[in-house]
Amino acid sequence: MKKVLFATTALVLTAGVAAAEVTVSGDGRMGVRYDGQTATTDNEWNFNSRARVTFTLSGQTDGGLEFGGSFRADEAGDSAKNNGAAYGLEGSVYVSGAFGKVEMGDVVGASEALFGDFYEVGYSDLTTIGGLSNDIPYLTGDNGGFSVANQVVTTIGTGTTAVTTTVAGAYTSGPNLLYTGTFGAFSVAASMSDGKVGGADAGQEYAIAGAYTFGNYTVGMGYEVADGDFVDVDMLTLAGVAKFGNTSVKAAVSQLGKDADANWYGLGVSSVFGATTVGGYVQKLDDKSAADADVTWWGIGAEYDLGGGAVVKGGIADDDLSGTDAVADLGIKFSF
Repeated sequence: MKKVLFATTALVLTAGVAAAEVTVSGDGRMGVRYDGQTATTDNEWNFNSRARVTFTLSGQTDGGLEFGGSFRADEAGDSAKNNGAAYGLEGSVYVSGAFGKVEMGDVVGASEALFGDFYEVGYSDLTTIGGLSNDIPYLTGDNGGFSVANQVVTTIGTGTTAVTTTVAGAYTSGPNLLYTGTFGAFSVAASMSDGKVGGADAGQEYAIAGAYTFGNYTVGMGYEVADGDFVDVDMLTLAGVAKFGNTSVKAAVSQLGKDADANWYGLGVSSVFGATTVGGYVQKLDDKSAADADVTWWGIGAEYDLGGGAVVKGGIADDDLSGTDAVADLGIKFSF
C-alpha cells in the first residue's frame, strides 16, 4: 500500500502537461530463525527483524515516454565510499515506451528478468549454511557482483582428503544495463555489466534471453557469458513455467561451459489455497570438473495472508554439503 509522499507535480511546459510523482512504501519483518550448526558454530535460534523504506519515482514526457526509478532509504549512498543509489550501485532508473524498457543500476540479468527465481522460502528468505537459496544460480549477479567467473578454485587431493580453496577476484561493478520487451506472445531481454571498478577493468557479464507464452505456459532460453578475472564461463538455460489452476510450476536446466564443466537442474512449485500459499524448490549442481563439487539443496515453506499487508510465513531449507545443518524460520512480514 503505497502512500504519496509528495503531491503529484504538474509541470506546464507549453501546451502539454507532464506529470511527475514520488511515492514511499515500506516493508518489515519480525520473527525467529534457526541459523543451523556447523563443526565450529552453534547458532541455534535467533531473533530476526528489520524495517525498510522505499522511494519510487515516476514521470511521463509530453510525448508519452515513461521514466522513473526506485531505491531504498538504506541504499541512498555514501559519498565517502562512492556507493549506493547516488552512484548507480543500488536502486535503479528506467525509460520505457512502445520499444520496451531500458533499466540501469542494481538490475538483474536477461535470463533472470524473463524466468525469475523459485518460490521464496521463509519470512527471511532462507539461505543455507552453504550459501544456497531459492535463487537460480544465473551467471549475471544483481548489479554485477562476485559471479562464478570471478573466482579461482584450487583443489588439492581427492576424496575425503580433498581441500578446496576459493579466492574471489575483483568485484564486477555495476551499474548493470537491462533491456526487456514484450511483443505479442514473445518476450526478449538483453543485459550487460560495465566491467569496471573505479576505472579499472574487472570481470564483465553479458546475457540474452527469449520466451514464448501460450495460454498458461511459458517456455524460453537464456544464454550468459561471464568474462572473469580468472576464468571465463558461459551458461545456456532452458526454462518452462506452467500454471494449473492455483498451482504454478517452474522448471529449468542449465549447462555451464568454457572453463567450467557442470550441469544444473531446478524445480519449483507453489500452490494457493484461499489465504494460504505453500511452496518449495529443489536444485542440483552436477559438477563434472576435477573439483567434483556436486551439491543438492532444497527448501519448503508456507504462508498465511492476514490481510492489510501482513503475512505469517515460515520455512526450512538445507543442502547436502558436509558439516552443515538445516536452517529454518517463522515470523511475520509486513508491507506498507
